[in-house]
Amino acid sequence: MSLFSRIYQKVIISIDLDEKTCRVIVSNNSQQEEKTYKTINADFPIEAAKYIQRIQNKHPYTYVSTMIRGQQQGLLNGNKIDIFDKFGLDINSLRIMLVNNQWFVYVSKKNLQDYKNKFSKINGLDFVFSPFIIIFEKIKDSLDSAKKLYILQEKGSSSLLIADRDNIYFGEYIVFEQDRFLDENKEDDDKNDKEIEFDVIDEIDENIIIKDFDKNGYEQSQNNLSELSIANHMIELITKTLNSFYQDSRYASDFIDELLIFDGYGISDNAKSHLKNNTMLETQFIRIDVCKEIEKLTKMELQ
Repeated sequence: MSLFSRIYQKVIISIDLDEKTCRVIVSNNSQQEEKTYKTINADFPIEAAKYIQRIQNKHPYTYVSTMIRGQQQGLLNGNKIDIFDKFGLDINSLRIMLVNNQWFVYVSKKNLQDYKNKFSKINGLDFVFSPFIIIFEKIKDSLDSAKKLYILQEKGSSSLLIADRDNIYFGEYIVFEQDRFLDENKEDDDKNDKEIEFDVIDEIDENIIIKDFDKNGYEQSQNNLSELSIANHMIELITKTLNSFYQDSRYASDFIDELLIFDGYGISDNAKSHLKNNTMLETQFIRIDVCKEIEKLTKMELQ
């Protein structure tokens, strides 16, 4: 450790950026501060940039970290470069990392650079972590002989992997299409509208007609629809993942009956029940704070 790093306070800034919100946690040895900003199309908010700039100007030893989001990333089981050719992936277009000499995480160089460019107003990022590494760090000490499905679930994406104590066998990152959620919600609204009968309109109580529109109730209804849409997408994704896994001759004799979901945003009780009732798996939910997981990984890198 240099003399300057001993003199100056070390500050870690963890950023969790998604389609609607940007959470920033600033921590040092003695205190922690958290701020949340609204985002548009997952762009890094200028207010967050100004806040971080002030901290960077005050503390020379400031480290900024985040978790990458984007479709062009994944995980491959194997420790030889030729595994990428097998899956039709151009190794020259990817940034890769071998983990435990057993499996690779990868991300498109273009996707990584585009993501880093979001943070250009704060002089870039010091660390960008894969969601698969976040999952692995959460499960590595509790893995046993049974292969299980693990999911890091966020509002707009799912990161899945299948693992036991010997290896990681499968991994996939899926971004949900928000437009599809909106279409599904609109279809549900249209269906509900069609169920209203107007044959006896002359007999409708005028108190019903003039009743104020319940905005809060409507918004809650829309949130519930969105939650169920996400749950349905998760069920579809889980089914496809397990089918792909079972179709691999290497795992034909394996059976997965446990699912652990790391809840990164606060899945509703209704959505949890819907998932449990439709996956045919023993399902557990663990609430996690992605920002704090990013902070933990950053501290590990700085040791």
